[in-house]
Amino acid sequence: MQKLIFATAAALALASPSLAADARATGNLPIRSGPGEFYRVIGTLPDGARVGLSTCTRQQRWCKIIYGNGPNGWVAGSYLVGSAAKNRVSPPEFTGGFMTFGFP
Repeated sequence: MQKLIFATAAALALASPSLAADARATGNLPIRSGPGEFYRVIGTLPDGARVGLSTCTRQQRWCKIIYGNGPNGWVAGSYLVGSAAKNRVSPPEFTGGFMTFGFP
């Protein structure tokens, strides 16, 4: 029974982009193949577009988006509205034995 529950939960987590955090673009953003300006531009995220977030780098500088109308890739996190969504998918920072979440 436990194996079935675990397998079902794992399948839902992998197969359902609707479980990802939701954010909105605040400008026409280049979608890049990786988290940085030196990565190749693979598309454009239009102003106001809603996307799912699968992960963000620490301090939410770059976020990997799930975009139904275009390529999935990375955009600058500062141009995405939805800080609660970005916090949910950002890895925590560990400093001095304490875990912080990048809050000021």
